[in-house]
Amino acid sequence: MLADAIAAERFRLLRDRSALFWGFGFAPLVVFFLAIGGDLFIRNIIKRPMPGATIDLAVQVIKALGNGASTMAALFLMIGAASILAGDYRWETWRLRTPRNSRFNLLAAKLIVIGEAILWSLILTVMLTLAAAVIGAGINGKAIVASTLGLSEIAGVFVVTWLEAMSLAALAACVAVVARSPMAAVVVCLVVRFVQSILAGALGAMNPEPTWKVLAIPAYDADLLRAFVTAPSHAGPDGGPAGWALLVLLGWIAALTAGAIVLFKRQDLTRE
Repeated sequence: MLADAIAAERFRLLRDRSALFWGFGFAPLVVFFLAIGGDLFIRNIIKRPMPGATIDLAVQVIKALGNGASTMAALFLMIGAASILAGDYRWETWRLRTPRNSRFNLLAAKLIVIGEAILWSLILTVMLTLAAAVIGAGINGKAIVASTLGLSEIAGVFVVTWLEAMSLAALAACVAVVARSPMAAVVVCLVVRFVQSILAGALGAMNPEPTWKVLAIPAYDADLLRAFVTAPSHAGPDGGPAGWALLVLLGWIAALTAGAIVLFKRQDLTRE
């Protein structure tokens, strides 16, 4: 059953401390310590007074979430995802697991657990961003303010970033099945994410109005959706481009997931 497969994958991940830390906990911690280090540097090295300076918690959280699926963050997320997706190839345990459950359930469970792990990683990002903002405000004497952005905007950016990360996880599933290697999944996803960023920036600059060429790029879709969530006027009065961007992003996730499952079902695992 699918529930049994999910429970088994969750159990394995919770005991794989290396994948859990490096894949889903390391990047948020690095951002936290860099933020604190920056505030300490300003206070003790530059010693620049900041009278009247303020810090907006909502803006800080949205900025951190917007960077949650950037190229560097994606590197660590895909390390964790690849460990889950290709670990059975590495340890040659597929032939022991496939008689106990269907291949669809086994691979779907892995993707569901990756989705859960990414969700918790983004929650950790939010918590550490708030902590860093409060600590930084105390270090440099900044006033904490509340902007017009609220929980709905934060939740919207959170969901969009999660979907963007899941599109990369679905791609990692395809690569892991084909290459049977965690390293291949990490490298391919990192290169694809980097190329997406370059193409999204270049095509977006050439075409102020979204076209099908740029809407086909998941990274551009995610940026457009985040901009629409925080400022709906960015996508026009009817929000049409944002709606298409959401459909394309969901389409990529569905297509890559289906592709990984089809490839996995046809794979010979007698030696894996």
